[in-house]
Amino acid sequence: MPHRTGPRLRYEPARIGPHMHLTIRAFVAAVVCIAVTAAAAPGSVSVEDLQYEGSVVVGPDGNGWVAARFPTTAGGDDVTYYLDVWTGCGDESGFEGGQACPPPAKALAVTLNGEVVFRKVSLSAIERKEVTLNLVGTTDNEFMASAEGQRGAVARFAIVAVAPGVK
Repeated sequence: MPHRTGPRLRYEPARIGPHMHLTIRAFVAAVVCIAVTAAAAPGSVSVEDLQYEGSVVVGPDGNGWVAARFPTTAGGDDVTYYLDVWTGCGDESGFEGGQACPPPAKALAVTLNGEVVFRKVSLSAIERKEVTLNLVGTTDNEFMASAEGQRGAVARFAIVAVAPGVK
């Protein structure tokens, strides 16, 4: 057998360089970011996160009020906060068909963090108003609602954080 004098060639499987796993992770992260961005495109469904919920009942003198403190639990640049108000027994009111329907409050005023954010004398069945809450992790929000109407009249309310969701 003749003796070879040149370099010896042999097969070796490809090796992943010391930083190749980081490149693969970066690629996967980029694909995920693109998928999330595409999912949040126009036509996507919003996600609502309840921040506070309550109601005010009108007493025998024709007035009622409630006060509360609550933390902001959802935040970010893409989050918008809303005050939702319900009166009567519409689909969104939270009352079941078998329950007696309380009369709707005739007037409602809501103060949030020292600012009057809602005041209306003739309420619709459902109202929604954009509001501002304190930042997450800071001081609690201060909420006060007062209502007028006949004895037993009710207004229900919720403060929700709305953020873009996925399709």
